[in-house]
Amino acid sequence: MKASKLRWDQLRVTQGAWAVSLLALTSLAACTAEVSGKDPIKNPGTTGGNGAGGGSGGSMTAPQDCDGPEIAMPKRLIRLSFNQIASSLRPVFGEAFAKDVVTNNSIPPTTQRTFPPLGDTSEGSTYIDSKWQSSEAIAEKAGDFVFKNFAAVTACPAPTTADCAKAFLVKHAEGAYRRPLTDREKTSLLQVYTEVTAATAGGTVEQGVQAGVRAIYDAPEFLYRTEFGADTKTGPLTPYELASQLSYFLTDGPPDAPLLAAAAANKLSTDVDIGAHVDRLLALPATKANLQDTVFASYGIARVLAVVVDGLPADVFNNGVAASMFRESQLFINNVLWNGGVVSDLATSRKSFINKQLAPLYGVPVPTTGLDADGFGPVDLPENRSGILTSAGFLTSRSRPDQQSVVGRGLSVNDAILCQSNPAFPDNLAAQIKMLSAMQTNLSERERATYRASNAPCLGCHPSFDPYGLALENFDLIGRFRTMDAEGRPIDASVTLPAVVGGKAAMNAVEAGKALAESGALSSCVGAKLLTYALAETGVSGKSCASKAVANSFANSDHSFSALVRAVALSKTLTQRTGG
Repeated sequence: MKASKLRWDQLRVTQGAWAVSLLALTSLAACTAEVSGKDPIKNPGTTGGNGAGGGSGGSMTAPQDCDGPEIAMPKRLIRLSFNQIASSLRPVFGEAFAKDVVTNNSIPPTTQRTFPPLGDTSEGSTYIDSKWQSSEAIAEKAGDFVFKNFAAVTACPAPTTADCAKAFLVKHAEGAYRRPLTDREKTSLLQVYTEVTAATAGGTVEQGVQAGVRAIYDAPEFLYRTEFGADTKTGPLTPYELASQLSYFLTDGPPDAPLLAAAAANKLSTDVDIGAHVDRLLALPATKANLQDTVFASYGIARVLAVVVDGLPADVFNNGVAASMFRESQLFINNVLWNGGVVSDLATSRKSFINKQLAPLYGVPVPTTGLDADGFGPVDLPENRSGILTSAGFLTSRSRPDQQSVVGRGLSVNDAILCQSNPAFPDNLAAQIKMLSAMQTNLSERERATYRASNAPCLGCHPSFDPYGLALENFDLIGRFRTMDAEGRPIDASVTLPAVVGGKAAMNAVEAGKALAESGALSSCVGAKLLTYALAETGVSGKSCASKAVANSFANSDHSFSALVRAVALSKTLTQRTGG
Protein backbone atom coordinates (compact mmCIF):
# COMPACT_ATOMS: atom_id res chain seq x y z
CA MET A 1 0.00 0.00 0.00
CA LYS A 2 1.45 3.35 -0.98
CA ALA A 3 2.30 5.66 1.91
CA SER A 4 0.47 8.61 0.36
CA LYS A 5 -2.76 6.65 -0.04
CA LEU A 6 -2.52 5.25 3.49
CA ARG A 7 -1.99 8.75 4.88
CA TRP A 8 -5.08 9.99 3.00
CA ASP A 9 -7.18 7.09 4.30
CA GLN A 10 -5.92 7.62 7.84
CA LEU A 11 -6.83 11.28 7.68
CA ARG A 12 -10.25 10.58 6.20
CA VAL A 13 -11.32 7.92 8.69
CA THR A 14 -9.76 9.76 11.62
CA GLN A 15 -11.67 12.94 10.84
CA GLY A 16 -14.82 10.91 10.27
CA ALA A 17 -14.55 9.36 13.73
CA TRP A 18 -13.74 12.79 15.17
CA ALA A 19 -16.83 14.30 13.55
CA VAL A 20 -19.13 11.57 14.91
CA SER A 21 -17.71 11.99 18.40
CA LEU A 22 -17.82 15.77 18.29
CA LEU A 23 -21.41 15.74 17.09
CA ALA A 24 -22.45 13.63 20.07
CA LEU A 25 -20.59 15.78 22.59
CA THR A 26 -21.54 19.17 21.19
CA SER A 27 -25.20 18.16 20.84
CA LEU A 28 -25.35 17.40 24.54
CA ALA A 29 -23.33 20.52 25.36
CA ALA A 30 -25.72 22.68 23.34
CA CYS A 31 -28.69 21.07 25.02
CA THR A 32 -27.37 21.62 28.54
CA ALA A 33 -26.32 25.18 27.72
CA GLU A 34 -29.78 25.92 26.37
CA VAL A 35 -31.64 24.55 29.35
CA SER A 36 -29.35 26.25 31.87
CA GLY A 37 -28.95 29.53 30.00
CA LYS A 38 -26.62 30.89 32.67
CA ASP A 39 -23.27 32.61 32.83
CA PRO A 40 -21.07 30.52 35.15
CA ILE A 41 -19.98 33.35 37.43
CA LYS A 42 -22.09 36.45 36.82
CA ASN A 43 -25.45 34.67 36.70
CA PRO A 44 -24.87 31.22 38.09
CA GLY A 45 -28.37 29.76 38.05
CA THR A 46 -30.18 27.51 40.47
CA THR A 47 -29.00 26.25 43.84
CA GLY A 48 -30.85 22.98 44.29
CA GLY A 49 -29.31 19.56 44.00
CA ASN A 50 -27.53 16.83 45.85
CA GLY A 51 -24.76 14.30 45.42
CA ALA A 52 -20.99 14.34 45.32
CA GLY A 53 -19.35 16.87 47.55
CA GLY A 54 -22.61 17.75 49.21
CA GLY A 55 -22.77 15.15 51.94
CA SER A 56 -26.46 15.08 52.78
CA GLY A 57 -27.59 16.87 49.62
CA GLY A 58 -30.86 18.79 49.43
CA SER A 59 -31.42 22.52 49.10
CA MET A 60 -28.38 24.71 49.67
CA THR A 61 -28.28 28.04 51.42
CA ALA A 62 -25.76 30.50 50.02
CA PRO A 63 -23.29 32.02 52.48
CA GLN A 64 -23.96 35.58 53.55
CA ASP A 65 -22.61 38.64 51.72
CA CYS A 66 -21.93 36.93 48.43
CA ASP A 67 -23.22 37.39 44.91
CA GLY A 68 -24.86 34.11 43.94
CA PRO A 69 -25.32 30.41 44.73
CA GLU A 70 -22.51 28.08 45.68
CA ILE A 71 -22.91 25.87 42.60
CA ALA A 72 -21.67 28.37 40.05
CA MET A 73 -20.81 26.29 36.99
CA PRO A 74 -23.13 25.12 34.19
CA LYS A 75 -22.60 21.83 32.40
CA ARG A 76 -19.61 22.28 30.10
CA LEU A 77 -17.04 20.87 27.71
CA ILE A 78 -13.53 21.79 28.89
CA ARG A 79 -10.55 21.58 26.56
CA LEU A 80 -7.37 20.14 28.03
CA SER A 81 -4.50 22.62 28.09
CA PHE A 82 -1.46 21.53 26.11
CA ASN A 83 0.38 20.97 29.37
CA GLN A 84 -2.43 18.59 30.38
CA ILE A 85 -2.20 16.86 27.01
CA ALA A 86 1.52 16.28 27.60
CA SER A 87 0.80 15.04 31.13
CA SER A 88 -1.84 12.66 29.78
CA LEU A 89 0.59 11.20 27.26
CA ARG A 90 3.48 10.77 29.70
CA PRO A 91 2.19 7.62 31.49
CA VAL A 92 1.52 5.92 28.15
CA PHE A 93 4.45 6.93 25.95
CA GLY A 94 7.13 7.85 28.48
CA GLU A 95 9.03 10.91 29.60
CA ALA A 96 11.01 11.41 26.38
CA PHE A 97 7.82 11.48 24.28
CA ALA A 98 6.15 13.96 26.67
CA LYS A 99 9.22 16.23 26.65
CA ASP A 100 9.16 16.20 22.86
CA VAL A 101 5.51 17.33 22.94
CA VAL A 102 6.41 20.13 25.36
CA THR A 103 9.34 21.28 23.23
CA ASN A 104 7.60 21.12 19.86
CA ASN A 105 4.57 23.04 21.14
CA SER A 106 6.53 25.66 23.10
CA ILE A 107 4.75 24.74 26.32
CA PRO A 108 6.25 26.93 29.08
CA PRO A 109 7.45 25.53 32.41
CA THR A 110 4.64 25.16 34.93
CA THR A 111 6.08 28.03 36.99
CA GLN A 112 5.61 30.30 33.96
CA ARG A 113 2.35 28.94 32.58
CA THR A 114 -0.65 31.10 31.96
CA PHE A 115 -2.98 31.47 34.90
CA PRO A 116 -5.66 30.19 34.60
CA PRO A 117 -4.55 27.41 32.20
CA LEU A 118 -6.94 28.34 29.37
CA GLY A 119 -6.46 32.08 29.81
CA ASP A 120 -3.73 32.32 27.17
CA THR A 121 -6.11 33.21 24.33
CA SER A 122 -9.59 34.55 23.85
CA GLU A 123 -10.98 31.31 22.43
CA GLY A 124 -10.71 29.64 25.85
CA SER A 125 -12.07 26.11 25.64
CA THR A 126 -12.54 26.01 21.86
CA TYR A 127 -10.11 24.82 19.18
CA ILE A 128 -8.95 27.29 16.55
CA ASP A 129 -6.94 26.17 13.52
CA SER A 130 -3.52 26.67 15.09
CA LYS A 131 -4.40 24.62 18.15
CA TRP A 132 -6.05 21.94 16.06
CA GLN A 133 -2.94 21.67 13.90
CA SER A 134 -0.82 21.26 17.04
CA SER A 135 -3.06 18.61 18.56
CA GLU A 136 -3.27 16.77 15.24
CA ALA A 137 0.52 16.70 15.02
CA ILE A 138 0.67 15.21 18.52
CA ALA A 139 -1.87 12.55 17.54
CA GLU A 140 0.17 11.68 14.45
CA LYS A 141 3.33 11.32 16.59
CA ALA A 142 1.45 9.02 18.95
CA GLY A 143 0.37 6.81 16.04
CA ASP A 144 3.91 6.74 14.66
CA PHE A 145 5.30 5.82 18.09
CA VAL A 146 2.99 2.81 18.39
CA PHE A 147 3.79 1.74 14.83
CA LYS A 148 7.56 1.85 15.48
CA ASN A 149 7.30 0.15 18.88
CA PHE A 150 4.40 -2.13 18.01
CA ALA A 151 5.25 -5.30 19.91
CA ALA A 152 6.36 -3.50 23.10
CA VAL A 153 3.34 -1.18 23.21
CA THR A 154 0.56 -3.57 22.15
CA ALA A 155 1.95 -6.78 23.70
CA CYS A 156 0.40 -8.60 20.75
CA PRO A 157 2.39 -11.71 19.74
CA ALA A 158 3.58 -12.07 16.17
CA PRO A 159 1.93 -12.59 13.83
CA THR A 160 -0.60 -10.12 15.24
CA THR A 161 -4.24 -11.06 14.87
CA ALA A 162 -7.05 -8.61 14.20
CA ASP A 163 -8.65 -9.59 17.52
CA CYS A 164 -5.54 -8.62 19.51
CA ALA A 165 -5.13 -5.37 17.57
CA LYS A 166 -8.75 -4.37 18.13
CA ALA A 167 -8.63 -5.30 21.82
CA PHE A 168 -5.53 -3.13 22.20
CA LEU A 169 -7.21 -0.16 20.52
CA VAL A 170 -10.29 -0.39 22.76
CA LYS A 171 -8.21 -0.66 25.93
CA HIS A 172 -5.92 2.15 24.80
CA ALA A 173 -8.89 4.39 24.03
CA GLU A 174 -10.40 3.75 27.46
CA GLY A 175 -7.17 4.98 29.02
CA ALA A 176 -7.04 8.04 26.78
CA TYR A 177 -10.72 8.89 27.29
CA ARG A 178 -10.43 8.26 31.05
CA ARG A 179 -13.53 6.04 31.09
CA PRO A 180 -15.09 3.00 29.41
CA LEU A 181 -16.13 3.40 25.79
CA THR A 182 -19.73 3.44 24.66
CA ASP A 183 -20.80 0.96 21.99
CA ARG A 184 -20.93 3.73 19.41
CA GLU A 185 -17.40 4.84 20.29
CA LYS A 186 -16.12 1.28 19.93
CA THR A 187 -17.79 0.95 16.52
CA SER A 188 -16.41 4.28 15.34
CA LEU A 189 -12.89 3.52 16.53
CA LEU A 190 -12.75 0.01 15.10
CA GLN A 191 -14.10 1.31 11.80
CA VAL A 192 -10.82 3.22 11.45
CA TYR A 193 -8.86 -0.02 11.84
CA THR A 194 -11.18 -1.95 9.50
CA GLU A 195 -11.05 0.59 6.67
CA VAL A 196 -7.25 0.84 6.73
CA THR A 197 -6.75 -2.94 6.80
CA ALA A 198 -9.48 -3.78 4.29
CA ALA A 199 -8.36 -5.60 1.16
CA THR A 200 -9.19 -2.61 -1.00
CA ALA A 201 -6.95 -0.36 1.11
CA GLY A 202 -4.15 -2.86 1.62
CA GLY A 203 -2.99 -1.66 5.02
CA THR A 204 -1.26 -3.98 7.46
CA VAL A 205 -2.41 -4.74 11.01
CA GLU A 206 0.31 -2.41 12.29
CA GLN A 207 -0.86 0.38 9.99
CA GLY A 208 -4.45 -0.13 11.10
CA VAL A 209 -3.44 0.23 14.74
CA GLN A 210 -1.35 3.29 13.86
CA ALA A 211 -4.40 4.93 12.29
CA GLY A 212 -6.58 3.92 15.24
CA VAL A 213 -4.17 5.43 17.78
CA ARG A 214 -4.07 8.63 15.79
CA ALA A 215 -7.86 8.70 15.78
CA ILE A 216 -7.92 8.24 19.57
CA TYR A 217 -5.71 11.26 20.22
CA ASP A 218 -7.46 13.34 17.58
CA ALA A 219 -10.84 12.68 19.17
CA PRO A 220 -12.71 15.16 21.39
CA GLU A 221 -13.12 12.41 23.99
CA PHE A 222 -9.38 12.78 24.61
CA LEU A 223 -8.97 16.50 23.97
CA TYR A 224 -11.92 17.55 26.14
CA ARG A 225 -13.35 16.75 29.55
CA THR A 226 -17.12 16.64 29.89
CA GLU A 227 -18.94 18.13 32.88
CA PHE A 228 -22.48 17.04 32.03
CA GLY A 229 -23.54 14.87 34.94
CA ALA A 230 -26.08 12.10 34.57
CA ASP A 231 -28.94 14.28 33.28
CA THR A 232 -29.98 17.87 32.64
CA LYS A 233 -30.79 18.59 36.29
CA THR A 234 -28.53 20.35 38.76
CA GLY A 235 -26.44 17.73 40.47
CA PRO A 236 -23.16 15.86 40.70
CA LEU A 237 -20.75 15.07 37.94
CA THR A 238 -20.66 11.42 36.91
CA PRO A 239 -18.04 9.35 38.77
CA TYR A 240 -15.67 9.33 35.80
CA GLU A 241 -16.13 13.07 35.22
CA LEU A 242 -15.39 13.71 38.89
CA ALA A 243 -12.29 11.50 38.75
CA SER A 244 -10.96 13.62 35.87
CA GLN A 245 -11.97 16.89 37.54
CA LEU A 246 -10.11 15.99 40.73
CA SER A 247 -7.06 14.64 38.95
CA TYR A 248 -6.54 17.52 36.53
CA PHE A 249 -7.03 19.95 39.44
CA LEU A 250 -4.59 18.23 41.78
CA THR A 251 -1.98 16.76 39.43
CA ASP A 252 -2.62 18.49 36.08
CA GLY A 253 -2.76 14.99 34.65
CA PRO A 254 -5.25 12.15 34.04
CA PRO A 255 -6.82 10.11 36.86
CA ASP A 256 -4.66 7.28 38.15
CA ALA A 257 -5.71 3.65 38.61
CA PRO A 258 -7.15 4.09 42.15
CA LEU A 259 -9.31 7.03 41.03
CA LEU A 260 -10.58 5.16 37.97
CA ALA A 261 -11.29 2.09 40.12
CA ALA A 262 -13.25 4.25 42.55
CA ALA A 263 -15.23 5.72 39.65
CA ALA A 264 -15.99 2.23 38.30
CA ALA A 265 -17.22 1.13 41.74
CA ASN A 266 -19.23 4.36 42.23
CA LYS A 267 -17.14 5.22 45.29
CA LEU A 268 -16.77 8.94 44.63
CA SER A 269 -20.19 9.94 45.89
CA THR A 270 -19.49 11.24 49.40
CA ASP A 271 -17.12 13.69 51.07
CA VAL A 272 -15.44 10.74 52.78
CA ASP A 273 -14.82 9.01 49.43
CA ILE A 274 -13.50 12.14 47.75
CA GLY A 275 -11.48 13.28 50.76
CA ALA A 276 -9.62 9.98 50.94
CA HIS A 277 -8.38 10.39 47.38
CA VAL A 278 -7.53 14.05 47.91
CA ASP A 279 -5.41 13.12 50.93
CA ARG A 280 -3.79 10.28 48.99
CA LEU A 281 -2.90 12.48 46.04
CA LEU A 282 -1.67 15.34 48.25
CA ALA A 283 1.05 13.01 49.52
CA LEU A 284 2.48 12.61 46.00
CA PRO A 285 5.40 14.80 44.85
CA ALA A 286 3.70 15.38 41.50
CA THR A 287 0.64 16.84 43.21
CA LYS A 288 2.70 19.12 45.41
CA ALA A 289 4.74 20.30 42.44
CA ASN A 290 1.62 21.09 40.41
CA LEU A 291 -0.19 22.99 43.17
CA GLN A 292 2.82 25.00 44.31
CA ASP A 293 3.55 25.98 40.72
CA THR A 294 -0.10 26.96 40.32
CA VAL A 295 0.05 29.34 43.29
CA PHE A 296 3.40 30.70 42.10
CA ALA A 297 2.09 31.30 38.57
CA SER A 298 -0.99 33.07 39.92
CA TYR A 299 1.20 35.81 41.45
CA GLY A 300 2.78 36.64 38.09
CA ILE A 301 6.30 36.69 39.50
CA ALA A 302 7.67 35.14 36.31
CA ARG A 303 7.47 38.57 34.71
CA VAL A 304 10.56 39.52 36.75
CA LEU A 305 12.58 37.57 34.18
CA ALA A 306 11.65 40.14 31.53
CA VAL A 307 11.80 43.33 33.62
CA VAL A 308 13.95 46.13 32.20
CA VAL A 309 15.66 48.33 34.81
CA ASP A 310 17.47 51.50 33.79
CA GLY A 311 20.20 53.36 35.64
CA LEU A 312 21.54 50.55 37.83
CA PRO A 313 25.02 49.03 37.51
CA ALA A 314 25.11 45.66 35.79
CA ASP A 315 26.45 43.98 38.91
CA VAL A 316 23.47 45.25 40.95
CA PHE A 317 20.71 44.06 38.63
CA ASN A 318 21.18 41.65 35.74
CA ASN A 319 19.60 38.50 34.34
CA GLY A 320 21.25 36.40 37.04
CA VAL A 321 19.82 38.58 39.82
CA ALA A 322 16.37 38.44 38.20
CA ALA A 323 16.59 34.65 37.98
CA SER A 324 17.63 34.53 41.65
CA MET A 325 14.59 36.65 42.59
CA PHE A 326 12.40 34.24 40.67
CA ARG A 327 13.90 31.22 42.40
CA GLU A 328 13.73 32.78 45.87
CA SER A 329 10.02 33.52 45.49
CA GLN A 330 9.46 29.97 44.32
CA LEU A 331 11.31 28.49 47.31
CA PHE A 332 9.52 30.83 49.72
CA ILE A 333 6.07 29.84 48.45
CA ASN A 334 6.90 26.13 48.42
CA ASN A 335 8.15 26.29 52.02
CA VAL A 336 5.02 28.05 53.25
CA LEU A 337 2.67 25.65 51.49
CA TRP A 338 4.16 22.35 52.62
CA ASN A 339 6.30 22.75 55.72
CA GLY A 340 3.82 22.92 58.54
CA GLY A 341 2.73 26.54 58.30
CA VAL A 342 -0.59 28.17 57.56
CA VAL A 343 -1.73 29.83 54.34
CA SER A 344 -1.59 33.33 55.87
CA ASP A 345 2.17 32.85 56.34
CA LEU A 346 2.37 33.89 52.69
CA ALA A 347 1.92 37.44 54.02
CA THR A 348 3.81 37.21 57.31
CA SER A 349 6.67 34.71 57.18
CA ARG A 350 10.24 36.06 57.38
CA LYS A 351 11.84 32.73 56.56
CA SER A 352 13.16 32.61 53.03
CA PHE A 353 15.94 31.12 50.90
CA ILE A 354 18.56 33.29 49.21
CA ASN A 355 21.94 33.01 47.53
CA LYS A 356 25.01 35.21 47.41
CA GLN A 357 23.48 37.45 44.73
CA LEU A 358 20.46 38.32 46.86
CA ALA A 359 22.17 38.66 50.26
CA PRO A 360 23.36 42.26 49.62
CA LEU A 361 19.91 43.24 48.36
CA TYR A 362 18.28 42.00 51.56
CA GLY A 363 21.09 43.20 53.82
CA VAL A 364 21.78 39.79 55.38
CA PRO A 365 24.86 37.54 55.44
CA VAL A 366 25.27 35.00 52.67
CA PRO A 367 23.91 31.66 53.96
CA THR A 368 26.56 28.99 54.44
CA THR A 369 24.53 26.00 55.68
CA GLY A 370 21.66 24.02 54.24
CA LEU A 371 22.51 25.12 50.71
CA ASP A 372 20.79 23.48 47.77
CA ALA A 373 22.44 22.66 44.45
CA ASP A 374 21.92 26.25 43.26
CA GLY A 375 23.49 27.82 46.35
CA PHE A 376 20.24 28.91 48.04
CA GLY A 377 20.11 28.53 51.81
CA PRO A 378 17.61 29.35 54.58
CA VAL A 379 17.69 32.79 56.22
CA ASP A 380 15.58 34.90 58.55
CA LEU A 381 14.96 38.15 56.74
CA PRO A 382 15.17 41.54 58.52
CA GLU A 383 12.24 42.73 60.61
CA ASN A 384 11.29 45.22 57.89
CA ARG A 385 10.27 42.32 55.62
CA SER A 386 7.42 39.85 55.73
CA GLY A 387 5.88 37.57 53.20
CA ILE A 388 5.36 37.72 49.47
CA LEU A 389 4.58 41.46 49.57
CA THR A 390 8.16 42.41 50.40
CA SER A 391 9.93 39.75 48.35
CA ALA A 392 12.29 41.18 45.77
CA GLY A 393 10.69 39.10 43.02
CA PHE A 394 7.16 40.39 43.61
CA LEU A 395 8.30 44.01 44.05
CA THR A 396 10.59 44.05 41.01
CA SER A 397 8.10 42.31 38.74
CA ARG A 398 5.81 45.32 39.17
CA SER A 399 8.44 48.03 38.62
CA ARG A 400 8.78 50.45 35.75
CA PRO A 401 12.19 50.76 34.06
CA ASP A 402 13.11 53.92 35.98
CA GLN A 403 11.19 53.67 39.26
CA GLN A 404 8.79 51.70 41.38
CA SER A 405 5.11 52.56 40.99
CA VAL A 406 2.68 53.11 43.88
CA VAL A 407 -0.24 52.65 41.51
CA GLY A 408 1.24 49.59 39.79
CA ARG A 409 2.11 47.88 43.05
CA GLY A 410 -1.25 48.77 44.56
CA LEU A 411 -3.11 47.32 41.62
CA SER A 412 -0.98 44.15 41.78
CA VAL A 413 -1.68 43.59 45.49
CA ASN A 414 -5.37 44.28 44.95
CA ASP A 415 -5.57 41.78 42.11
CA ALA A 416 -2.89 39.11 42.66
CA ILE A 417 -2.90 39.00 46.47
CA LEU A 418 -6.52 39.85 47.28
CA CYS A 419 -8.48 38.77 44.15
CA GLN A 420 -10.26 42.12 43.91
CA SER A 421 -11.32 43.47 40.53
CA ASN A 422 -9.16 46.36 39.40
CA PRO A 423 -10.98 49.19 37.62
CA ALA A 424 -10.32 49.60 33.93
CA PHE A 425 -8.20 52.55 32.92
CA PRO A 426 -10.53 55.45 32.01
CA ASP A 427 -9.47 56.04 28.42
CA ASN A 428 -11.84 58.98 28.14
CA LEU A 429 -9.80 60.74 30.85
CA ALA A 430 -6.37 59.88 29.47
CA ALA A 431 -5.55 63.45 28.42
CA GLN A 432 -6.61 64.86 31.78
CA ILE A 433 -4.61 62.25 33.67
CA LYS A 434 -1.53 62.94 31.52
CA MET A 435 -1.83 66.65 32.24
CA LEU A 436 -2.14 66.05 36.00
CA SER A 437 0.88 63.74 35.97
CA ALA A 438 2.96 66.39 34.21
CA MET A 439 1.96 68.94 36.85
CA GLN A 440 2.95 66.61 39.69
CA THR A 441 6.49 65.78 38.56
CA ASN A 442 8.09 67.28 41.66
CA LEU A 443 5.62 65.85 44.17
CA SER A 444 6.42 62.86 46.36
CA GLU A 445 4.51 59.64 45.90
CA ARG A 446 2.68 60.39 49.16
CA GLU A 447 1.62 63.82 47.87
CA ARG A 448 0.45 62.39 44.58
CA ALA A 449 -1.57 59.68 46.35
CA THR A 450 -3.11 62.28 48.69
CA TYR A 451 -4.21 64.28 45.65
CA ARG A 452 -5.70 61.21 43.98
CA ALA A 453 -7.62 60.32 47.12
CA SER A 454 -9.18 63.78 47.34
CA ASN A 455 -9.82 64.95 43.78
CA ALA A 456 -11.76 63.90 40.72
CA PRO A 457 -11.38 61.97 38.52
CA CYS A 458 -9.13 59.82 40.74
CA LEU A 459 -10.93 59.62 44.06
CA GLY A 460 -13.48 57.08 42.89
CA CYS A 461 -10.93 54.29 42.42
CA HIS A 462 -7.47 54.98 43.83
CA PRO A 463 -8.32 54.74 47.57
CA SER A 464 -9.17 51.06 46.99
CA PHE A 465 -5.59 50.16 45.96
CA ASP A 466 -3.15 53.08 46.44
CA PRO A 467 -2.70 52.33 50.19
CA TYR A 468 -1.04 49.00 49.34
CA GLY A 469 1.46 50.72 47.05
CA LEU A 470 2.19 53.41 49.66
CA ALA A 471 2.82 50.76 52.31
CA LEU A 472 5.52 49.35 50.01
CA GLU A 473 7.25 52.70 49.37
CA ASN A 474 10.19 51.76 51.59
CA PHE A 475 11.32 49.40 48.80
CA ASP A 476 12.95 50.69 45.65
CA LEU A 477 12.40 49.37 42.15
CA ILE A 478 14.41 46.16 42.79
CA GLY A 479 13.13 45.69 46.34
CA ARG A 480 15.98 47.21 48.39
CA PHE A 481 14.86 48.75 51.67
CA ARG A 482 15.25 52.51 52.00
CA THR A 483 14.08 55.32 54.27
CA MET A 484 14.50 58.19 51.75
CA ASP A 485 13.15 58.47 48.23
CA ALA A 486 15.27 59.24 45.17
CA GLU A 487 15.06 62.99 45.89
CA GLY A 488 16.20 62.57 49.48
CA ARG A 489 12.76 63.04 51.07
CA PRO A 490 11.82 60.89 54.08
CA ILE A 491 9.38 58.12 53.20
CA ASP A 492 6.16 57.79 55.17
CA ALA A 493 4.76 54.30 54.57
CA SER A 494 1.84 54.60 57.01
CA VAL A 495 -1.62 54.01 55.54
CA THR A 496 -5.20 53.32 56.37
CA LEU A 497 -5.93 50.08 54.55
CA PRO A 498 -9.08 49.51 52.48
CA ALA A 499 -12.12 47.95 54.12
CA VAL A 500 -11.60 44.62 52.33
CA VAL A 501 -8.66 43.94 54.69
CA GLY A 502 -10.29 45.45 57.76
CA GLY A 503 -9.76 49.19 57.28
CA LYS A 504 -6.95 49.18 59.84
CA ALA A 505 -4.06 51.60 60.16
CA ALA A 506 -0.67 50.16 59.19
CA MET A 507 2.64 51.89 59.77
CA ASN A 508 4.56 49.93 57.13
CA ALA A 509 4.58 46.93 54.82
CA VAL A 510 5.02 44.44 57.68
CA GLU A 511 1.90 45.71 59.44
CA ALA A 512 0.03 45.76 56.13
CA GLY A 513 0.98 42.13 55.54
CA LYS A 514 -0.21 41.23 59.03
CA ALA A 515 -3.54 42.92 58.32
CA LEU A 516 -3.92 40.98 55.07
CA ALA A 517 -3.33 37.77 57.01
CA GLU A 518 -5.60 38.55 59.97
CA SER A 519 -8.48 39.71 57.79
CA GLY A 520 -8.63 36.34 56.02
CA ALA A 521 -8.59 38.16 52.68
CA LEU A 522 -5.31 36.63 51.57
CA SER A 523 -6.33 33.03 52.39
CA SER A 524 -9.71 33.58 50.74
CA CYS A 525 -7.93 34.79 47.62
CA VAL A 526 -5.70 31.71 47.51
CA GLY A 527 -8.87 29.61 47.71
CA ALA A 528 -10.42 31.61 44.87
CA LYS A 529 -7.26 31.09 42.81
CA LEU A 530 -7.43 27.35 43.36
CA LEU A 531 -11.08 27.37 42.26
CA THR A 532 -10.12 29.43 39.22
CA TYR A 533 -7.42 26.92 38.33
CA ALA A 534 -9.56 23.84 38.99
CA LEU A 535 -12.45 25.20 36.92
CA ALA A 536 -10.22 26.59 34.13
CA GLU A 537 -12.09 29.86 34.48
CA THR A 538 -10.85 33.39 33.78
CA GLY A 539 -11.17 34.36 37.43
CA VAL A 540 -13.44 33.37 40.32
CA SER A 541 -14.39 36.45 42.31
CA GLY A 542 -13.40 36.53 45.95
CA LYS A 543 -16.94 37.76 46.59
CA SER A 544 -18.66 34.83 44.89
CA CYS A 545 -20.59 32.36 46.98
CA ALA A 546 -18.34 29.64 45.59
CA SER A 547 -15.32 31.35 47.14
CA LYS A 548 -17.15 32.19 50.35
CA ALA A 549 -18.25 28.58 50.81
CA VAL A 550 -14.64 27.41 50.45
CA ALA A 551 -13.52 30.11 52.91
CA ASN A 552 -16.17 29.02 55.42
CA SER A 553 -15.03 25.40 55.20
CA PHE A 554 -11.38 26.42 55.48
CA ALA A 555 -12.13 28.50 58.60
CA ASN A 556 -12.98 25.29 60.47
CA SER A 557 -9.69 23.59 59.54
CA ASP A 558 -6.08 23.82 60.71
CA HIS A 559 -5.60 26.60 58.10
CA SER A 560 -2.89 24.66 56.28
CA PHE A 561 -2.59 24.79 52.51
CA SER A 562 -3.57 21.10 52.34
CA ALA A 563 -6.78 21.95 54.20
CA LEU A 564 -7.52 24.70 51.68
CA VAL A 565 -6.97 22.33 48.75
CA ARG A 566 -9.27 19.84 50.44
CA ALA A 567 -11.96 22.50 50.93
CA VAL A 568 -11.84 23.33 47.22
CA ALA A 569 -11.89 19.67 46.15
CA LEU A 570 -14.92 18.93 48.35
CA SER A 571 -16.84 22.08 47.39
CA LYS A 572 -20.13 21.77 45.53
CA THR A 573 -18.73 24.27 43.05
CA LEU A 574 -16.19 21.68 41.96
CA THR A 575 -18.23 18.51 42.21
CA GLN A 576 -21.63 19.65 40.91
CA ARG A 577 -23.00 21.55 37.92
CA THR A 578 -26.14 23.58 37.40
CA GLY A 579 -28.93 22.29 35.19
CA GLY A 580 -32.09 23.82 33.85
